[in-house]
Amino acid sequence: MIPIRDIERWHESAHYRKKSDWVCIDQPKVIKEWLPKHALGQLLCAEGRELPDWTSGYECVQVSYDWLVGVTKKPSHPGVMAVFERPAYNVSNLMRCQSALVLDGIQDPGNMGTIVRSMVAFGCQSLCLTSDCVDPFHPKAVGASSGAIGHIQGIYYEHHWKEWLSSTAMPVYVLDPLACQSIWDVAPKPYVLVCGSEGRGIQSSLISSVSITPLSIPTSDHVESLNAAMSVSIALNKLSRGMHK
Repeated sequence: MIPIRDIERWHESAHYRKKSDWVCIDQPKVIKEWLPKHALGQLLCAEGRELPDWTSGYECVQVSYDWLVGVTKKPSHPGVMAVFERPAYNVSNLMRCQSALVLDGIQDPGNMGTIVRSMVAFGCQSLCLTSDCVDPFHPKAVGASSGAIGHIQGIYYEHHWKEWLSSTAMPVYVLDPLACQSIWDVAPKPYVLVCGSEGRGIQSSLISSVSITPLSIPTSDHVESLNAAMSVSIALNKLSRGMHK
């Protein structure tokens, strides 16, 4: 049984989340979707609350509703939380992937979750993160992904992908609003897409050291730039079109 205090720490601390071998989910629809595919560590249910029928098939640890609200900071909580084993990814899958997204310095968990959701929607297989990106298993990121993070084929950190990025035969595109070449002019094919934060752009020396092709997303003159999540979503839709059926 996972101690209640450890679940509190998971919600409070990014450092603790990175050390943990599990992830918390509190969206009933997402929990039900994850149950057949991921190892369930613990199910927590609010005392005195009506719960989905499917929870009756699982042993449920009773907790107070106020505790769930306090831990998750959700004023209206569905009353159920599941702790799943954190997904593990084989680095060899990165070497064989046909599409990958590299994020540099994306720190907003809502943006991270939206990006993950778009990756799954448009068939992008691998997510590579620099060390200063927000944890993709941050509770707000998991929520913003609507559980799509459970369908990502691989999530990799710098020590996993630095050698792969310098040796991959796939073209490496970086989103840059000032780039002369438009993303509309790129034909769908295996790719690596790189996106930095809206405010700082690309900061990673690992990314700067490889051959990259800057691409812009044309917009009207009334908009200076798009935020990272929107830019990535548009770019993935364009680059993946026709690749994944």
